[in-house]
Amino acid sequence: MKSRIAMVLGGALAACALSMPTASAAEPPIDFQLPFTCGQEWQINSYADDHAPALDLVREPDQVGTEGALLIAPADGVVNQSFEHENAGNMIQIDHGNGYFTTYIHLQSRSVKEGDTVKQGQEIGRVGKTGETSNGHPHLHFEMAIDADNDGRATWGEVGSERVNAWFDGVEYGGIGKTWRNVASKNCDGDPGPGPDPEPEATTLAYTGDKSISNGSDAEFSAVLKTEDSDEPVEGREVTFELGSGDTAQTCDGKTDAKGTATCTVKVADQALTDDATVSLAAAFAGDDEYKKSEDTEKLKLQHVEGRSYGLTAKVPLPLLPVGIDPTPDTGTVRTAEAETKSPPCAQGVSAVVLNADALCAKVVTSAGPSSATATATVADVSIGLPGLPVIGVSGVTSESSSSCSSAKGSVSLELTVAGKPVSIPDTPGFEVDLGIAGKLVVNEQIPVTDADQGLTVNAVHLTTPAGADVVIGSSTSSAHDCA
Repeated sequence: MKSRIAMVLGGALAACALSMPTASAAEPPIDFQLPFTCGQEWQINSYADDHAPALDLVREPDQVGTEGALLIAPADGVVNQSFEHENAGNMIQIDHGNGYFTTYIHLQSRSVKEGDTVKQGQEIGRVGKTGETSNGHPHLHFEMAIDADNDGRATWGEVGSERVNAWFDGVEYGGIGKTWRNVASKNCDGDPGPGPDPEPEATTLAYTGDKSISNGSDAEFSAVLKTEDSDEPVEGREVTFELGSGDTAQTCDGKTDAKGTATCTVKVADQALTDDATVSLAAAFAGDDEYKKSEDTEKLKLQHVEGRSYGLTAKVPLPLLPVGIDPTPDTGTVRTAEAETKSPPCAQGVSAVVLNADALCAKVVTSAGPSSATATATVADVSIGLPGLPVIGVSGVTSESSSSCSSAKGSVSLELTVAGKPVSIPDTPGFEVDLGIAGKLVVNEQIPVTDADQGLTVNAVHLTTPAGADVVIGSSTSSAHDCA
């Protein structure tokens, strides 16, 4: 941290500084005190090789607490110089009378101007690291000198001025060399003013709002701002919430209450559905003079729905001519957080050796705010004639499954005949029609979707046989995900 201000000035000013002699002097007739707040401890080093009798002062060896420290007048005087120099940075010189003056270099700021009268203990500036020769290290470069010509204006660097060892509280600080010496300020009689601004207090911010949001609905956000050390709530500060990122980001602001809680609402959330169905949420307090900034992030779940429907599917392993019918028509799986409709063209007819069907349709409709899905399958007529079973006739089939984050429900309507005889169908899920050991026929089969918060698969008719036949008529599935 070696400071060479008086030795590295450049041009004529450097020459003057190099020619400035140094001398020891008797104790000054002025009661000079350390130019810092009463009771503060500082460390002094004079770098005896080329720096003495100028001094460098820091709060600690690692300079913690040095930058921005309050600088006060060591004795009464008149400001002789106050300006900014390329090498020295901000500097002040005070004429204390009796031929004595003091100089302060590398200051962060100056509180006085040339010609101002100052009293011992009065604020004159702040310690800093300005000027090229500070080498970026916060410290005070201090010089005490005598105006040998006694012309009443001993300008810094002027030929004829003698730098002398500094005196603080009646003690001479000369020949210190490169070993730091501790000294406490007894500059206690004056009023230094407000003193250095206190260090802002560290804070923590914790998100406490919704963990799941739905497109098309309002999203409620909240976070609690507290002090880091004492865990006390911080009131009256603004917290900014940002949902999503980039061009689709949505923001709102809230001010903390007496409990440190800030709340705000994003009206009508509108975010893209990703593979993991999450949306980033960032809460941030920007900080101010009293409190340091803090932030918190959360991955919110984006509510979404899925749906699928188809008219008919069949697998019948006949010995000579097996029947295989893929889902027809089929919406495929619809996964979305938006409002949309998926409706492939209806199939006019399906014909196989043991099965005939007419007018098959499938549709999935979703909505947002809140999210929901409704899957519907319809079939006009179906006739099934499997070996070993009576002919089964089904007509007017409608299968529907509806799901949201609050519920999932299903319904079926149809007319059924077995061997030409009508079968009465109760309004209860999973009704089994007796076919003996030759097969199993379930009407209004309802199966929960296990990997969803809410979900249901509804098959209007499901026929199976011990020989491996599997026929489904009118299948609809809906489910709701990431609800909480």
